[in-house]
Amino acid sequence: MKEVRITPKKREALEQLGITSSEDILQYYPYRYDTLEFLDYDKWEVNSHVIVEGTVLSKPKIYRFARNKSVISFELGNDHDTFRISVFNQPWYLKQQPGSLMTVIGKYEGNRKILAISTSNLPMKEVLGIKPVYSLKDKVKPKYFSELVAKVLEANKDEIVDYVNPEIKKRHGFMDKYEALKEVHFPTSSKNLTKAINYLKYEEFFKFQTYMLYRKNKAHYNDDRFIKSFDIEKVRQFVRELPFSLTEDQKLAVKDILNDLSSNYQMCRLLQGDVGCGKTIVSFVAMYACHLAGYQAVLMAPTEILAKQHYQNILKTFKNYDIKIELLYSNITNQQRKAILERIRSGETDFVVGTHAVFQQDVEFNKLGLIITDEQHRFGVKQRQQLQDKGPDADLLLMSATPIPRTLATSLYGDMDVSTIVQTPNAHKVIHTTLIPKNSFMAIVKDIEKLLDAGNQMYVVCATIEKSTELLARNVNDVYNNLNTYFKGRYRLGLLHGQMSEEEKDAVQESFARGEIDILVTTTVIEVGVDVKSANIMVIYDANRFGLSQLHQLRGRIGRGEKEGYCYLLTNSKEEDAITRLNVIVNNTDGFKISYYDLQLRGPGDILGYRQSGLPTFMLGNVVLDNELLQQAREDGKQVIANLDKKENENIRQYLLETESHDTYYLD
Repeated sequence: MKEVRITPKKREALEQLGITSSEDILQYYPYRYDTLEFLDYDKWEVNSHVIVEGTVLSKPKIYRFARNKSVISFELGNDHDTFRISVFNQPWYLKQQPGSLMTVIGKYEGNRKILAISTSNLPMKEVLGIKPVYSLKDKVKPKYFSELVAKVLEANKDEIVDYVNPEIKKRHGFMDKYEALKEVHFPTSSKNLTKAINYLKYEEFFKFQTYMLYRKNKAHYNDDRFIKSFDIEKVRQFVRELPFSLTEDQKLAVKDILNDLSSNYQMCRLLQGDVGCGKTIVSFVAMYACHLAGYQAVLMAPTEILAKQHYQNILKTFKNYDIKIELLYSNITNQQRKAILERIRSGETDFVVGTHAVFQQDVEFNKLGLIITDEQHRFGVKQRQQLQDKGPDADLLLMSATPIPRTLATSLYGDMDVSTIVQTPNAHKVIHTTLIPKNSFMAIVKDIEKLLDAGNQMYVVCATIEKSTELLARNVNDVYNNLNTYFKGRYRLGLLHGQMSEEEKDAVQESFARGEIDILVTTTVIEVGVDVKSANIMVIYDANRFGLSQLHQLRGRIGRGEKEGYCYLLTNSKEEDAITRLNVIVNNTDGFKISYYDLQLRGPGDILGYRQSGLPTFMLGNVVLDNELLQQAREDGKQVIANLDKKENENIRQYLLETESHDTYYLD
């Protein structure tokens, strides 16, 4: 794309906005549009937004009423009437000369007085219409930016690449990309603007979906090396001998995975479901099938405490089987590590459970056949790729406890297959969630004392570790000290946060699990952690600062035993949106509904861990609100992938090759 001349100072100012090229300029979309329409004079009411054109009749005067505060006042006249115009804190209006033409946009205060919001020296007919509003800084004025966009559009009229082929555009009634970009920045009508935005959203989705399908198509090519032959009857016997029955959803997920393992393409499957739905046992079935086929399997967890929990569960599950299991994490001695690595390398080890330590350079597998990652969004794509490089024959199973509707998951994780577990085998006890409109422990202390005296344990969750002048939130250190003083001699307290060493964190959590701590003051490090059956109380300070899915994950730490759980959300926030969000948690226990609502509010970036998972943040499209468009783009992408060599698909084909070469979507 051709670049236009920009002065060094302006270029520097644009770079501060993240704009470094002509393409960036065209894709720096308005964040809203103001529609300016002329309101007849006889319809003016106090506080009406009005627009009026006239001639400046008097020399502007300034009135100072406080330090650095002033109001400029002058008269504006036209054939209809004379108006008194006021402008706050803009002394340059003093240079305005009587007789000059001016169009004023402002708020009508009655008695022919207007408080100006903005003014222009252009005639009113040129000011009326749909006007884009950009997020700009002082050094880049709106007028300059609009002129710059116009120059870039003119210079690149024949350079702008349309990635959607003509047949698809005709079928959906889409406009050309150049026209869409022009309309977005210089709208001619609300109808055309809607069509333009719709097409640019679609193209974003189309490029992404096509690339995901392209990756999937390349990764899952026919190759007999991926086939894992195992005795299905032994797998069935293993399932029958479990101390519980699998739900129908679990059985379907197992069927999906076993079909993948025995096929001649590489499995890349997302297994998603709410907290406690039984994803882990499904992964154990997959590991056993892999073992029967003569391969090693590895299960990777994001934290040492969760890795140890998985390790203990695997030991318990396979205690009657001749299967060698190793736990690998950072905080073991060099001698232990060396011995474990040798057993993995020789093939003596069948299953490996660990943290990111399992994909470090010196870890060599004898015959790796299955890679499972828990809480998949916590691992970067590069990390998963590093692990996959250790086993070219390995299939990949990713587990997530942040579930979203299957159709949406299939679209967003387009290079994966998706299995969803909706049913919960052993439902947690009821968790009573209460919103407390105060960020104070004292508001609930009597209820808490009764619950603690009944033998329950409690988590107290804070958003920060230390006091901050920037983030006005309760921190774990202060809360721990305050509660320790208040409850001195009555309850035993523990402190847990991310700045502690892994040994310290493990010691505190294990002490809590043994019942040696009554109250654990912590950050979100317990979002993924061990099950403590008697931990049935949770207090979350500054609850408005957490995402809904995160609050649901935190709440999932309680109510895991025989008693009901009690969760208190504390907040000083009076913002209507914040209270509405928190009431979603109060009124819902379904993780699918909560994460979907979270997606609607915050977009997919935070919920699905785009930075970690490699998925993009769309500039225009919203994967929830524009879900129908997203699905359509996926269907069209399938057709294009099947006919990629056709001439009309050359632009998207080149895009796919270029994206693959520098891995646009997969840079962590």
